[in-house]
Amino acid sequence: MPSSGSPPCHSIFVGHNPSMHTWETGHYYANPSNRFWRLLEESGIIDGNDPKLDDVMVENFGFGFCDVIETPGNDANMISRRDFTQNAPSFLKRIDNYALSMNGTLKRICFVGKRQWKQLFHPILAHCNHGKQSHEHRPPNWPDSLNGIDVWILPSPSGRAVLSNEDRVSPYHDLACEIHSF
Repeated sequence: MPSSGSPPCHSIFVGHNPSMHTWETGHYYANPSNRFWRLLEESGIIDGNDPKLDDVMVENFGFGFCDVIETPGNDANMISRRDFTQNAPSFLKRIDNYALSMNGTLKRICFVGKRQWKQLFHPILAHCNHGKQSHEHRPPNWPDSLNGIDVWILPSPSGRAVLSNEDRVSPYHDLACEIHSF
């Protein structure tokens, strides 16, 4: 999460937890098999696909990063429902505090993968589509300060996620169109 002294963000990308490679390098989506940076470039969200760009994403592009769970690991299957349930309140508090500190500049929260969004619901949300989500559909305990902020669900960029390139890029392209329309 960008510090409150950072330039304002218009978008936050939310993962479920940092990979060991991310944790060790200090850069989000740093694993070479992860397609995140290529998706941002291919969709037109940013120019360049270097994982070290996360150091300047706030200042140069207005993007920030955080994870629902702050414990590193490479196997998403090892993250239990209990882990999400225990970490959801602190995640929502971090997002809420950040949004309040930005005085209205935060426009969208982009979940990079469906799982972390679905796990915020009780019971777990059975289905959601990629793309912008309805403002009427928010999880319990969703902070009031986030009610006017768009939520986007983007396909997982993991090399393990099975999607065609077109299906994977399309929601990122839609996001790029919205970002660049302002």
